[in-house]
Amino acid sequence: MSVRLALLHLTPSNAPKRRISNAMLVRIQFAILILLISLVTAASADDVAKRLVTLGDPARGIEPCATCHQANGGGSESIGAPRLAAVNAFYLAQQIDNFNDGNRKHSIMQPWAELLTDAEIAALSEYFAALPPASNARVPADSDPKDGEWLALDGDWTERRLPACGQCHGRLGSGVGQHFPALAGQPYSYLVRQMAAWTTGERTGDPLGMMGAVNAKLSVAEIQAVAAFYASLPVADSAVASGASSPGSSATAMSPPQQSSEPAPMAHKKPLPHQGEVPSGRLPGKAGHFNPPARGDKPGDAFGEEVALGERIFTQTNSHEISGKYVGNQQTCEGCHLDAGRLADAAPMWAAWVAYPAYRSKDKQVNTITERIQGCFNYSMNAQASEVGHPPAAESPVIHALESYLYWLATGAPTGDKAMPGRGYPKLAETEQGFDPQRGAAIYEKNCAICHGADGTGGDASDTMVFPPLWGARSYNWGAGMHRIDTAAAYIKTNMPLGNFLELTDQQAWDVAAFMNAHERPQDPRFAGVVAETAEQFHGSQFDYYGKREGADGKLLGTSSPGSAQ
Repeated sequence: MSVRLALLHLTPSNAPKRRISNAMLVRIQFAILILLISLVTAASADDVAKRLVTLGDPARGIEPCATCHQANGGGSESIGAPRLAAVNAFYLAQQIDNFNDGNRKHSIMQPWAELLTDAEIAALSEYFAALPPASNARVPADSDPKDGEWLALDGDWTERRLPACGQCHGRLGSGVGQHFPALAGQPYSYLVRQMAAWTTGERTGDPLGMMGAVNAKLSVAEIQAVAAFYASLPVADSAVASGASSPGSSATAMSPPQQSSEPAPMAHKKPLPHQGEVPSGRLPGKAGHFNPPARGDKPGDAFGEEVALGERIFTQTNSHEISGKYVGNQQTCEGCHLDAGRLADAAPMWAAWVAYPAYRSKDKQVNTITERIQGCFNYSMNAQASEVGHPPAAESPVIHALESYLYWLATGAPTGDKAMPGRGYPKLAETEQGFDPQRGAAIYEKNCAICHGADGTGGDASDTMVFPPLWGARSYNWGAGMHRIDTAAAYIKTNMPLGNFLELTDQQAWDVAAFMNAHERPQDPRFAGVVAETAEQFHGSQFDYYGKREGADGKLLGTSSPGSAQ
């Protein structure tokens, strides 16, 4: 049947007759042709993938993928084959490229990777990514998953600048974007083998050499422990994140995380190596930094429960059931105060607690610690755009819990000491070249976009923000301290990238901070209707672009912020 006859056949008999012009007919025919081609192509790609998975290609010597990875894509413990089911398609395709390029070495995968066409690689990657989450992982009988929990969830920042695995792969190993794969439910034998391969240099090709740097800090026993932890985790909750778009993509850019259903963490079986028998909060560490109480030292009473609640709010501020309603973006306290507010030189909370009440020029008044916390909600968390439209009240459960947590972190710290080593971010001296967003753009693209996204909108793992947004609607607003270029540069120089596996120069830190803060973000809560007046009153610093520099849309920064009158 011709296209014209088909259209007439589908037209109701009582519909008004309308002549179809030749030009219109050509456009319709072309649209239908594209649709048919896309449907056939999709079906063909799926057929190609299923054939390779179940039958392989004997003519080319390619065995079925299911022989090693199993029909459900859950991997195999006996031969150390990885789980592929529900893992991000981009990541899977990239690994085939790594086998082709020699970045990964495997006696079976390398020869087969060279035989696969680009279309087959794409088809296989999409096929496995679309499978329901599945895992065939088995933890060795002599391994206890709890032994690796502290590395996976907390890391060891103080001694080794070692971030938690979950800091990049999602707290429960669900994977983040295109470059950080799911770890939950990966076979233990596969994880141990890959960690060893990074240690020896047999495997490379990871973004910026991150994994090689991380592995260099781990012992064999620690690798085995963390592998057992992730192999023991269920994969049901990891499919959304592992199949998600890259950080900052349109698919995730404005989707608010759902309330976390994360199970309560397992109790640590032993303290971190650097804690030893040193009394919590009493003696300084090697650099003269205060040593806060160990995570496992929380009191076993009602106060300890309040401290634990405060810690959860601190790390999950935007999604926690009692604090999320006060957050108008996708920020957490931990985004600026690393290691749950424990890490020296990352604005630790033990140093903040003992320094208040204090006069702040920003508010032109004496602030209590309560007001300081409320200010963080107002500016860094953009409470004006939250569900309730304001920060939590002084007598709210959120403030009570956070204050309890901060107070406990400062156990043994000298009250009133406003110059504790490690407080705030180490000040970064200005450079002769100043700072330049254009120079910073190249630095950001090379070193930062892998985590925070090319468009700065961050990266989620299922229901948890992992890499915080740096500009745009989900970021901190124009009143937050991090919008100042000098503050951002100091933070970046000391703490970024996570784990300091590579070190930016002072100049690079200044330039990338300028680039980051040369983008539009939510309006300053102190805005009274005129950007120029707000800039004059609150943004006179040379390190502040608000109302002074044009953004990407050609308008002065601040004028395109939500709520601006100009």
